[in-house]
Amino acid sequence: MNLLSTFIVWTWLLGIALVVPTTLPAGGAQKSIVQQRKDNITAPLIALKEFNLLSSVSKNSSILTTVKAGTPVNVIKFWDCDNSGKWLLVNVISQDSYHLFYRKGWVNIKDIL
Repeated sequence: MNLLSTFIVWTWLLGIALVVPTTLPAGGAQKSIVQQRKDNITAPLIALKEFNLLSSVSKNSSILTTVKAGTPVNVIKFWDCDNSGKWLLVNVISQDSYHLFYRKGWVNIKDIL
């Protein structure tokens, strides 16, 4: 009887030890952060109206460029400032003469809505 109860206890412990780790964050049941990030990548947004790309999170900052309507805009970061509202750090394609290059800057959400 003692041998049978010991066998049952060890079988139960072994079963728990093999099943529980698959539900933990390091286990195989959950997607990794990299896999989740790949699933959330989206196409760039299209600017619906013209707005100014600013150098910093401030209404008084210098204007880097004016983004025309229809330009693809990649959102990099979201910033919520208590006194000046919500801001987006964006990456846009800018054309200077015959050269195309990316330019990063800040835009207030109020300016684009």
